Formats: sequence, structure tokens, C-alpha cells
Amino acid sequence: MNKKKVIIIGAGLAGLTAGCYLQMNGYNTEIFEAHDTPGGLCTAWKRKDYLIEGCIHGLLGSAPTHPLYKLWNELIDMDKLKFIDADIKHLYLFEEGTSFTQYSNLDTLRKSMIELAPDDKDIIDEFIGDIRKLQSIQMSYHKPKEFFNLLGKIKMLRAFPLLAVMKKWISMSSQDFANSFQNPLMQDVVKHFASPILFEMFVLSEMDLKRCGYPIIGSLKFSKLFEKKYLHCGGKIYYKKRVSKAIVEDNKAVGILLENGDKHYADIIVSATDGKTAIYDFLDGKYISETIKKEYSNANLNPSKIQISLGVNKTFKDMPRTVKIILLSPYIISDGSLYNSLEIMFYNDLDALVPRNKTLLIAQLDTKNGEYWSALRDLDYTKYQIEKKKISEGLISILEKRIGGIEDNIDMIDVTTPATYIRYTGSWKGSVQGWANENIFKSNPFKKELPGLKNFFMIGQWVEPGGGVPNVFQSGRNLAQIICRRDKRKFHID
Repeated sequence: MNKKKVIIIGAGLAGLTAGCYLQMNGYNTEIFEAHDTPGGLCTAWKRKDYLIEGCIHGLLGSAPTHPLYKLWNELIDMDKLKFIDADIKHLYLFEEGTSFTQYSNLDTLRKSMIELAPDDKDIIDEFIGDIRKLQSIQMSYHKPKEFFNLLGKIKMLRAFPLLAVMKKWISMSSQDFANSFQNPLMQDVVKHFASPILFEMFVLSEMDLKRCGYPIIGSLKFSKLFEKKYLHCGGKIYYKKRVSKAIVEDNKAVGILLENGDKHYADIIVSATDGKTAIYDFLDGKYISETIKKEYSNANLNPSKIQISLGVNKTFKDMPRTVKIILLSPYIISDGSLYNSLEIMFYNDLDALVPRNKTLLIAQLDTKNGEYWSALRDLDYTKYQIEKKKISEGLISILEKRIGGIEDNIDMIDVTTPATYIRYTGSWKGSVQGWANENIFKSNPFKKELPGLKNFFMIGQWVEPGGGVPNVFQSGRNLAQIICRRDKRKFHID
């Protein structure tokens, strides 16, 4: 029996993962990637002697106690990876010289919060107590949600008693939570938590259990582990091959047309790339529903980022991995974005990314004005470079005042903008995690298939709101299971 052929567009983690599992289950797959490296948005890049981290802050499932660990281990040897679990989530630095350490250990965090704000003990205990309740959630990661009936969906979460807890915190913004405190400094700290507060709680719950550590090899080498596995399984990757169209005959996807005019045919086409590109460019917007039109019209996306990376000829041994600088007056950049705080990540010479006795500092500024940066780069490249320089100089000035020892020790400066993400990944508006997902209880409006079109699937963060590395990994794995079931094949792991 001839093996079915599957073409996958995009060698990001979703595409590589789908390719691995399909190869394991008897399919012939080929991946076509526009860039010259794997990983998509899960990447890093070299500047001088520094490898600049561009994606992972913490990998959910980094410890065997988390159910995702077993799934990661299906494709990569997790035992060979070293992870760093931070003892401190954030060090908050205020302009008047005060600070607060947000520990990742819940007992230590509770103690430090109560020491600072004893009159707020009740709300602190409620907050910490509910985080501990969240740690009892047992999520099912092993099969697609498409395989669950109503009862199965309830069992999948196994958290019926916790729904009230989650709904309480998902509806509370960080500012609302801050307003419930009496202590002024605690208010200032809490209003800079992730919003809604449930997201802050989820991260703290995993950091306390040490199950979302940072892989010291960095994001690009992490992605290359999946590339290595895929090639070992017999898959083929064609780099620098940009797809321009999907070839459709009688409402069936049968192949792809490359930008260079080459055509390639397959039984199944999988788009593991930008959703808007797939729907409106590859397929000319012919296979859409009213829901798809509405969502793409509303464009409720996670933001893009401006990333400023500084190589410094100095070590900062006393600094935790992540510092949040609270500003009295907003930091405003040319696209109109305004920042009341700046988050700085410190990578020292203990990491594989940084030369000995030096430090890599990374600041990521969220922006929803990605098109401004693309237009500026295209229309006035000189001004584009000037604005990038202004941003880096502004950051260096703030760091010099608040931390010191920066200006005279600068060894490397690198600034990426939404235009960078758009150029290298094609991500719509430069969004680094696709669709926003402020309400996890909202049903997912995006499907892996488009109405009226056969043999064409979409995977990755453009069908999995919220994005993130675990989500896109699961998306690829789940699709392989779906295809196997339709072909009446038992899904198995080699």
C-alpha cells in the first residue's frame, strides 16, 4: 500500500511536531520553510559572541511531575536537557528606591507579602490559597479536544470544584486586585502583575512546583532538537522555499505553488504558518465562514514586541533573572506605545547564551502597532534605524539610573521590531503568540479545517488562541492523531 504524502507549510514547532508524529505513523511528509532555520518564532539569533534569546522564558512541563514532560519526551530526550528554575519571579524596583521581591516559592512569597502588608493578610492568604488549589488541576494533554464528547470534556479538566476559583480570578484585572489592598506599596506591586490575575496565578503555581524551567540551551537549539528528530524519522525539509498558493482542485487541496513557480503535490496539505496568510493568500479567501470573517476583522491579537538586547562587559551576580522597573513617568516610544514599567531579563555567564564575565540584558516592549514599524521600515529606512536607536538609548539611560554600570560597559546592542517578526516569520501584524485569550472559558472559534475545503488543515497558534510553545506542540501532535483516526490507523509512538 502506498503511503499517503503530507506537505507541511512551515518548520516552526507546530509543523515539526506534526511531521514527527506523522512520520512515526507511516506517512511521507515534506516541510517547506521560507526561512533558513527551523523553529519559527521559537528562535534565537547571534550578535557578536551573544546568542540572543527570542522566545522561551519558561517551558511548561520541564519536570517529570508535569504530564507534558512525558509528551516532550516522545520527541526529545528531556533527561539530557538542563533547566533553570528561578527562585525569584520578579524583583520590583521603584524610583524612590524601594523594592519588593516576588518569590516563586509560595510559602516564601506569602511570608514576604504579609511582612510588607500585614493588614492585607486575609487577601494575601486568599490569593496564595487559591494558587495552591490550581496546582491540583489535572489537565489531559494526550488526545485532541475534537475526540471528547461533553462528558469527556468535563473529565478532561477534572477541575469542576475549581471552576468557581478560576472564574473569580479570570474576571479580575491586576488593577482591580491592587485596589483590594490597603498597603500602598503592595498596591503598586500588584497592579503590575499579569492581567487578568488568573494568568499570574497559573505561572506562580508552576514556578512553585518547579515545572516551568528555562532550558539553558536556548530556544533555537531547543527547536533544532525537533528538527533533528524529524529528520531522523525520515522527514524532509526544504528551506528558503516560500509558498505562495495552495493548489485546489474540486474543493480539495492537492498541492502547493512556491514563489519560484515550482509545484509540489500531496494527499494532504497542512498549514503551520500564519493564519491570515493561509486563509487569504494561499486560498484567496474562498473558504471562510462568518465567524472567520468576524475574528479576522476584529483582530484581537496578542501583541508584537520590540526587543532590546544589550551585551554588557560586566556580571550582575546579585540580580535575579527578571527585574521589573516601575516608572513614575511613562516611557513613550514613536509608535505611541506607553510603558509604566519595564521588564528586564538578565542572562549571565552561567548560561550557554553569553560569553564568560559578561551579561545579556533583554527588554521586551509589547506593542499593537506592528504595521507602523513595517511601514516605517519600508518608507524611510533611515528614520526606522533612528527610532530603533532612540529606543535603545532611552532604555540604557533608565538602566544606568536605576541599576548602574551599564553605559560604560556596553558591548553589543540589538533592536528588533514588529517589522523583524513580520519579515522573518510572516506573523500577522508581528504578533508573537497569535490570537489573544483573555478568557479561557470562551469557546475556541477556530477550527483546524476550513468550510468547504477537503484535505487542508491548519495548526499552530492561529487555531489555538493564547499561543505559546506547549500549545503549538500539542496542536501538531493532535493533528497527527486526527489524521490517523480518519485513515483508521492506530496512533502510536515509536
